Amino acid sequence: MKFEVIAKKYLDFYVPNYQILLDGIDILKAYPIGITSVTVEDALEGADRFLFSVSDPGAMWLDSDLFEPGKSVVIRMGYVNNLSTMIHGEISSIRSSFPRDGTPGLDISGYDLSHQFARGRGQNSFEGVRDSDIVAEIAGRANHRLETQIDETEVIHPHVTHDGRTDYDFIRKLANRNSFEFYVRGETLYFQRTRRGGSEIVTLKYGASLLSFTPELNTANQPTGVRLGGWNPQTREPIVGQAMRGSEEARERGRRSGGDMIEDQYGDAEEHITDSPVSSQQEADTLTSSMLNRQSEGLISGTAECIGLPEIRAGENIRLEGLGRKFSRRYYIESARHTISSSGYNTSFNVKENTI
Repeated sequence: MKFEVIAKKYLDFYVPNYQILLDGIDILKAYPIGITSVTVEDALEGADRFLFSVSDPGAMWLDSDLFEPGKSVVIRMGYVNNLSTMIHGEISSIRSSFPRDGTPGLDISGYDLSHQFARGRGQNSFEGVRDSDIVAEIAGRANHRLETQIDETEVIHPHVTHDGRTDYDFIRKLANRNSFEFYVRGETLYFQRTRRGGSEIVTLKYGASLLSFTPELNTANQPTGVRLGGWNPQTREPIVGQAMRGSEEARERGRRSGGDMIEDQYGDAEEHITDSPVSSQQEADTLTSSMLNRQSEGLISGTAECIGLPEIRAGENIRLEGLGRKFSRRYYIESARHTISSSGYNTSFNVKENTI
């Protein structure tokens, strides 16, 4: 989408605005409260987080029961009346400040609804199931019921153990070994294939809509391939899985991966994983592919800043221009931070890519 289209949508970004719903109540309308800043952070790794700061002379709000851990919070951001829901979560922390100079205040923070999966450690085992089936079962017994968008994984595992992990870490493990993404947005749990390489939400140009960008090219830890030497624990027969450069997920045509660069400079630099129990050739191939994808996406990373744009979210594609031939291209957003304060509405975000 062109930046000009978004600018028109938000009336050239006239009057940043936000809304905070606390247990369904718009606190800015219901209470004489002074909020000095609002921040929402989202990421592909880890729970999304919110923080808003309240001016609190006389400890009025500290001593009230308005802000209590566990209360539901919905934060919406945008311009004038055109607001987008940025997070649906719960309060987890209340921090008070009584400075030597200035006005006392409160910082209210919390996480999205995925944080409920980070409590307690499971000892469950699963027989003859796909990883996607396990995720659906865990989501179905959550305290805060969630809608789900779950892509089916391919491998049927004869036996999977929880290994004493939290449900959150367990689902993250299942996502990683399938090259999937796991996150919660609003009241929906997503366990799905990456959207890398999809349509771009907006094009930003340095010197105009893109305020700053700091990219880095790093070939450290870039393999030319991944080979897994495993064995079937039931038959004791060897199984070899392999993923080679050129098979990286959503690789942009006409560009080189880190594996390509390492091959040219040093020759073969295949990473070998030995003595790994796998139940099938399909599982071995899936594991090596996911390992190659995770390592290759660290080739390009960068931090950018622009005017506040609610559309910029982790898991979206974006195009950045005006950065020379090497860095003017499509990127995948891995995290974003949205802040509205007396300085206006600002968005910063981190990107990654697997080719140059």
